[in-house]
Amino acid sequence: MNFKTIILVGMTWVSLSLAESKPGDSDYPTKNANARHVEKVKAVKAGHYDLALIGDSITHTVGDMNDGKYAPNQAVWQRHFEPRRAINLGMNGQRTEEILWNLQNGQLEFTQSPKVAMLLIGTNNADDRHFARTHSPEEIFAGTRAIVDLIRQRHPSTKILVLRVFPRGGDSEKGISPPTFNSSAKCIETCRRAGELTASLADGKHVFWLDVNHVFLRSNGTINTELMWDLLHPSPAGAEAWVQAIEPTLAKLMGDRPILDSPGSLSKPATQAK
Repeated sequence: MNFKTIILVGMTWVSLSLAESKPGDSDYPTKNANARHVEKVKAVKAGHYDLALIGDSITHTVGDMNDGKYAPNQAVWQRHFEPRRAINLGMNGQRTEEILWNLQNGQLEFTQSPKVAMLLIGTNNADDRHFARTHSPEEIFAGTRAIVDLIRQRHPSTKILVLRVFPRGGDSEKGISPPTFNSSAKCIETCRRAGELTASLADGKHVFWLDVNHVFLRSNGTINTELMWDLLHPSPAGAEAWVQAIEPTLAKLMGDRPILDSPGSLSKPATQAK
């Protein structure tokens, strides 16, 4: 079955082809289970959480990598998320279709619905240097929409904050904490366009969308490597800047007060990645 939907992005109407998903599609639940998934399912079922962070390695690094260069990000977690009874469901290397499977297979079995679920996903779907198959902006939108729809079905009272896909650095840019992730022009453009499309998911009642990409960019549009030191993942200082940027919106959705006082510099880049 094939049909189309028309969405408004900015001032442009965009036609998206929709069909039943199949293996390999961005919205086809794809198993990539690991020990972390098992651990998180147990935590979801056993705990009470008001905030769930869902995503790939960018989310995973915020307080849930306890050694290596991302260990200082625990300070960001303790400052902004721990007081909100949050759980980090970020999964290193995962894409929309894998996050969808994770959520269908235990990671949404909360005994009480979270107040907010924050979603940042899609960059790996565009990565043509580390994945054999990539997806178009429209396909990434479809995968993101499937995740949002699933959360809405399972937890209709939970507010969903969708973050625009983060920017990536190109081949002419140089990171300061290896390994770095220089991306192709196609990958960068796919992420940019996918991020625009996901804005249409917001309804202002249950689903909200936020673009904080400016945090990581210099005035000329290149990556600020002090804040995104490997051209893809925020540094500890970048993680703090990112969370500071979402605080007013997050606090409003959570029903609490923004945590906006700057804690200062958190860490200098390490020479080896986690």
